[in-house]
Amino acid sequence: MTPTDHFAAEFVESFPSPLTPGVLYVSTKYSMTVHLCACGCGGEVAVKLAPARYRVVFDGNISLSPSVAATALPCNSHYFITRGEVDWHRQLSARQTERVRAADQRAVAAQRADFEPGWPVRLLRRLRGRA
Repeated sequence: MTPTDHFAAEFVESFPSPLTPGVLYVSTKYSMTVHLCACGCGGEVAVKLAPARYRVVFDGNISLSPSVAATALPCNSHYFITRGEVDWHRQLSARQTERVRAADQRAVAAQRADFEPGWPVRLLRRLRGRA
């Protein structure tokens, strides 16, 4: 496969098999995106969409932020997809990868803490469970 320098969006309910190079598949049903790695290695990159993690913007062109760091793939590619264009960045070291993962876990934990129900809601849930 050859490297991809541009992605087009395709909104789907479920993901096709096989995937097409240069297509960023977006499933709102599963809050996920999937695409073949831009380097051309053929690896599948799946991204969970969530406010604390990734966002998709579609304005006729597709953007995915923050960057894609394919650290689980042998290629270890690192790039942004902005308005459909691939913007390459240097690969992340093992230490940088660990920092990014730790920061991601902290962001998710902070977001979940913001949505924890207060004591009145928890009490009501317990009472309904007994009724």
